[in-house]
Amino acid sequence: MAGWCLVKPAPFQYVRPSTVDEAVGVLGEHGDDAKILAGGQSLLPLLNLRLAVPSVLVDISRLRQLRGASLSGAGATRYGACVVHSEIEDGVVPDRSAGLIRAAAAGIGYRAIRNRGTLGGSLAHSDGSAEWPVIMAALGAEVLARSARGERAVSCREFVQGFFTNALHEDELIVGVDVPPVKPGARWGLHKAARKPGEFADSLAVAVVDVAPDGVVRSADVWLGAARDVPLRLPGVENAMTGRRPTDLSRSEVVELVAEQCRSGIDGPSRYAAHLHGVTVARALAQLTAQGEG
Repeated sequence: MAGWCLVKPAPFQYVRPSTVDEAVGVLGEHGDDAKILAGGQSLLPLLNLRLAVPSVLVDISRLRQLRGASLSGAGATRYGACVVHSEIEDGVVPDRSAGLIRAAAAGIGYRAIRNRGTLGGSLAHSDGSAEWPVIMAALGAEVLARSARGERAVSCREFVQGFFTNALHEDELIVGVDVPPVKPGARWGLHKAARKPGEFADSLAVAVVDVAPDGVVRSADVWLGAARDVPLRLPGVENAMTGRRPTDLSRSEVVELVAEQCRSGIDGPSRYAAHLHGVTVARALAQLTAQGEG
């Protein structure tokens, strides 16, 4: 006879604050015993499996302060933490990344997940295989974290610190993400390798490149996800691209540069995985050439 198990969360206190200040007040009172509920696409399975057992659940999903997008004082686009993936995919909120964030949002899970999952929730979950930690690192974005002590900005390039670990203090809440615009004429490439559509990435590469009018790369930001516990920057590829045209860098050269960096260190991936990451980066860079031809 087949066995079964009851999947339900442990008892907790449910709080639905009416303001951000009220939410951070609850966090300040309960600290690590409290968990934030936004879209719930990551947290609810953890609750049901009792891998997360908070005493207090703070529901911020209806806070209007955390929805929508606006221009910040520094010229960046400030996205509320509770902006859902489908709003980015559908262009409901502005995109000054020349289409990169819309393309990234469209590749997250399935439509039902994108209708509920949030930008802030994905960053707070800090999964090394997820899209937003890598994309926001490549764009030079900043996470805005607030507590009862005030608000601070944390670079997305330093935000994820390990497996499901980030720079947030236990009393802090992500309230927004500041994304600077890409430079005029910038090109980007994005490629995700996964077993099937909707799955987390086995490898995820993104490149944001500033190209001069003569086609020469002036600067490049190339990042890799799902290779380590944190987004991995690829300075070898960036340096090899700078001062050359995107087409000057051969596929085999890219694959070798990436594989070499991935294999460095005691926690390097297998030979197959290192090669996979190299191919993923090469396919992302191939999109730069296609944009230039267009």
